[in-house]
Amino acid sequence: MEAQFFFDALLWNGPVEVHRKASDWYRHNHHLDPNYENVILHVVWEHDMDIAYSNGRKIPTLQLQDVVDQAVLDRHKSLFLSLHQRLPCESEIHRFSNFHWKHWLERLYVARVEQRVSEIQSLLKIYKRDWESVLFVLLFKAYGLNVNGTAFFENAQSIPITVIRKLLGKPLDMEALFMGQAALLEGAGEDAYQKELKERYVYLKSKFNLVQPKGVRVQFARLRPSNFPTLRIAQLAGLYAKQSALFQEVIRHSDPEASFKTFAVSLQGYWKTHYNFGSKSPSRIKKFSRSFFDLIAINALLPVRYAYARYLGESGEEDLFHWVEKIPMERNRVTKIFDQLKVPIQHAGDSQGLMHLFKNYCQKHQCLTCNVGFHLMKS
Repeated sequence: MEAQFFFDALLWNGPVEVHRKASDWYRHNHHLDPNYENVILHVVWEHDMDIAYSNGRKIPTLQLQDVVDQAVLDRHKSLFLSLHQRLPCESEIHRFSNFHWKHWLERLYVARVEQRVSEIQSLLKIYKRDWESVLFVLLFKAYGLNVNGTAFFENAQSIPITVIRKLLGKPLDMEALFMGQAALLEGAGEDAYQKELKERYVYLKSKFNLVQPKGVRVQFARLRPSNFPTLRIAQLAGLYAKQSALFQEVIRHSDPEASFKTFAVSLQGYWKTHYNFGSKSPSRIKKFSRSFFDLIAINALLPVRYAYARYLGESGEEDLFHWVEKIPMERNRVTKIFDQLKVPIQHAGDSQGLMHLFKNYCQKHQCLTCNVGFHLMKS
């Protein structure tokens, strides 16, 4: 970090290095790195030895244990270092007001979306600014959820968007392509529908010179039947068979409700009596649920809309919150903890913000860089 201070009646301006012990300078091999020759101050908790530049001149050092009040250390220990709490500040978190929570959660949510924007920007470089291709692979990843997200993502990357456009209006071909690339048609048994899809896939694979990915395979374990990869891929196939220019649809929608109508693909026909190939189940229309759409919106649609607004030179935050405030909060182990501690969670933006807080601050004990921890120490 950079700093400015007076030392020996001179104003110093430059980088500062921070360590727990002064000897960490050598343990981290900074003495071998010429980039550290311009450090103007070494801030340490314990000055256990002198540190010098390569020319032998000592580096100015500030030992913090000489200047930090013991009461502050005791307070930090009591607030954040308990080993018997789910959160470091659990016993005092009630003193952070709802007003402060509102603004802090907004900042946390934007920070979480910004992380996804970085991923989108990397994908845009790969796909040469083709937003349709980027949305395609991100939708696949979102449909795969935590269990199959990586496998779905790899499968989507193996299918050029030009092929998708050529299969518009051909739901069986689209489904055969998606299932085949996901290796779900291998070893087809006596199931006539699976055999038909496999025949179509073999032809499409040859026609478009496709290479089946050899990475992570899709999994059925730990999934409810409604989340089986076969059903999710069939839904994606139905979606893209009727609308290949999906990016423009997503961008033009004014709210989640309008977008939901585009994504609400109901599976009938073969899938009315199946969750997987060769295993018949009671007849039931497999509807695209609103709760699943909310996950898709959170993990793919909103980040893409926000990234595109930034791409156009706009802020994007007003639209981001206009959407996310209409999506219910997520319920998981992280939000359960904060809910039990009476933290106000109004919508999905709040729950996303809390998940960002838990992962990047609470679990890493970054309490003094967190607004909650800073407020509690200050007060």
